[in-house]
This record gives sequence, structure tokens and C-alpha cells, in this order.
Amino acid sequence: MNILDIHTHVLPEEPGSALVCIGCGPLPREDGHWFCAGLHPWDVTEGFDNQLDALERLLANPRVPAVGECGFDALKGPSHELQERAFVRQVQLSEQFRKPMILHVVRDFDSVIRLRKQLKPTQPWLIHGFRGGPEQMSQLYSHGILVSFGLKHNPESLRQVPSDRLFLETDGHDTIVQTISLASALRETPPETIQKQITQNTTHLLSPR
Repeated sequence: MNILDIHTHVLPEEPGSALVCIGCGPLPREDGHWFCAGLHPWDVTEGFDNQLDALERLLANPRVPAVGECGFDALKGPSHELQERAFVRQVQLSEQFRKPMILHVVRDFDSVIRLRKQLKPTQPWLIHGFRGGPEQMSQLYSHGILVSFGLKHNPESLRQVPSDRLFLETDGHDTIVQTISLASALRETPPETIQKQITQNTTHLLSPR
């Protein structure tokens, strides 16, 4: 793997350089790309079982090395109870297929931490688009939850994140070169070093456990 961008919604110009979120399908036909499949909390409905059936078929494909984005949104989407039911089901699929999870979390980190402790999953969880401060980041790390950074972030968190936990993303809104350049300046580290490190980190994250 040579993934630099851990979360986007558009196919990158260089195939294989990003993990592309496709919801519950269909799987694009383009060769050489990596995909992430999951039920976004905004899209959860009472009849989400059919969507998860489609998701299960996608996760059987080796071109889909991760589950997501899924999670919790306190500002948009259905009830918290329904979001949690869908999330727990996707945790089960993550464990079944031995694939990590990419999470969308808006103002509900407590639910993620609670379920991480309650369910005791073996697969990694990574919250994309993290904008919290260093203290919140450390709290998540203490529960085995990773985070990734885009252009909108807390500079001190990006500066302090340990190198072996550094993940960067575009979320489809900018280029990964921009994000790497910003991380390079904040961390006073050459862009080439940042690029090598995040490639190693994403490869490790997406390797079967």
C-alpha cells in the first residue's frame, strides 16, 4: 500500500494513494484504488439492515480494507439510539472481517469511548477530521482511538501527535500535498519525512490483525 490520504470521497489522480469512502456501494470499477465502505450516521434509517447486507458483501472484497465512515453525529441524522444500533452492527462487521473503522464523530466522543470500553474490539478505530485539542486527543489515545487531521484542525494537536500515530486526510476538499505541507511546517519536519511516515502508518493501520 502507498496510501497518503486516509479519508476522501473522490478518486485520487494517483491510484492507490487514498482511501476512498463509498458508503454502502456500489464499488467503483476503476482499478488500483482502495476503498472504505460503511453506513454514515446521516444515512441511517429504521430499515438499515438492507444497507448492512450490501456493506457485508463489500467488506468481503480485498479492495475494501476498512469499514466507514460510520459513527455519531449529534447535530444531524436520526436519533442517537438508532445511530448507536447501526454503529454497533458495523463494529461487529469490523471484527468479523478483521478490518479497522474510520469514524465520523460530531459532538459525541463520549459514546465512542463508552462503546470502545464496552465492546472491547480488537480492530483499530480512527476518527477522521479531528479538530479537538491535545487533551482530548490524549484521552482518545488512552482508549486506543486514533485520529486524523485535515486542513481544519487544532494546530497544537497536529504539532504534538506522535509520529507513529500521524494520519492526514483531504475529505475530498483539498489536496493531500497541501495537508502534508501544513503538517511539515507545524512539525518542523521535511515533507518527504511526513509522507514516508504517514504511508507507514496507514499501511500498518490497514493490515489485517
